[in-house]
Amino acid sequence: MAKDTSRRPTKRQKTPVNAPGTQKAPAASGSPKPSRPRPAAKLATPKPKPAAKPKKATAPKAKAAVASKAASSARAIAGKAGVRSLVGKPSAPSTPKERRERHQRGQTLRLLAMIGAGLLALLLVAALALFALRDSSVFSIDSVEVAPTEHVSEEDIRNLVKVPQGSTLLNVDTASIEAALKKDPWVAAVDFERAFPHTLKISIQEQAIDALVVMSSGSIAWYLGDAGTWIQPTSVTSSEDKSINDAALERAIAEGCLLITDVPATVSPVAGSVATDAALIAVQEFREAFSDDFASQIVSYSAPSEDNVSCTLASGVEVLLGSPTDIATKQSLIEKIVSQYPGSLLFINVRVPTEKGVSFRGIDSENVQEGSGVVSSGEDQGLDGEGLDTGQQGLEETGDAAQGEQDQGEQDMPAQGEDEGSQE
Repeated sequence: MAKDTSRRPTKRQKTPVNAPGTQKAPAASGSPKPSRPRPAAKLATPKPKPAAKPKKATAPKAKAAVASKAASSARAIAGKAGVRSLVGKPSAPSTPKERRERHQRGQTLRLLAMIGAGLLALLLVAALALFALRDSSVFSIDSVEVAPTEHVSEEDIRNLVKVPQGSTLLNVDTASIEAALKKDPWVAAVDFERAFPHTLKISIQEQAIDALVVMSSGSIAWYLGDAGTWIQPTSVTSSEDKSINDAALERAIAEGCLLITDVPATVSPVAGSVATDAALIAVQEFREAFSDDFASQIVSYSAPSEDNVSCTLASGVEVLLGSPTDIATKQSLIEKIVSQYPGSLLFINVRVPTEKGVSFRGIDSENVQEGSGVVSSGEDQGLDGEGLDTGQQGLEETGDAAQGEQDQGEQDMPAQGEDEGSQE
């Protein structure tokens, strides 16, 4: 029998044997083959998950590396956040006006830099020229002009000033010239002026007179400068009607300075030296502590010792001050007494600066004249007082005979022994 090859065999799909619900149909002979039923979809069988692998223990070094990396990241994030907070929003693109202004500023800065460089070059050239001409005869000193003062003559200046030969206006040693001039105690400062090309001008500032100091040993007085240095001696001449102190006061008023009398003979002034004597230092302490208004009323001081200083007011009132302690209290007591009895006082003692410790002497007269500043040696009929209350009672007496006899005990109260001695 011949084989029919016109029909191609259909490849059959294998049906799983174990697939549920499938049965093998019997083949019918001589009839067309029925379509094969589609195999049922395979049910996905869930695969068991593999067991989680146990985590390996992190070594200490690995932990440290992880922590370091985390810290670095945190710092980077914080840094970016800080930059954002400082910088803020990005600026908008610059406008043409802003670009033009920025360009102008740049031009100005470049111009200033060029000017600065030019000035620096000029200074360098000037310094080189100065160095080159410093010892040149182009500016040699051919003449020296000096300006004399009241107490320093032109001759004195020329005797002290010696300009070395070959000096120029650029290399002259002005410090040595000033030191030579200050050998004269009247010279306080020296000014120099260079008049190019060949003239040196010298001017002097005199030391101001602060006080005229009269020694207790004779008729010699010394000028004391405002720098506290002795300047030079001067003679004071007395006459029949004028004492040494009176003549010295007239001289001090003419010079516009203070008078200090009765300075101990142990004081030995040297021209140009600093006055360091205890009595004069005590006077200076009183002057510095008194108010300007009160100090202006004082025309003279008496300083036989540092513990026995007194002063005389322009009204002629003598004030015994004692040592330079409690100066503010002493001034307050003096001003209180003077204000209570204007024009009626001769003497005030504030050595003991309390209201019970002060004493004073006044005159019971309506015809009172201002004094010259020097205590008079004449005898005045006056009234004494100890303490502010007693003094007030004494000065208020009118001179009535009956009333005077009644208050005789208070009126004739003797002053303290040392006060009488100071008054005499």
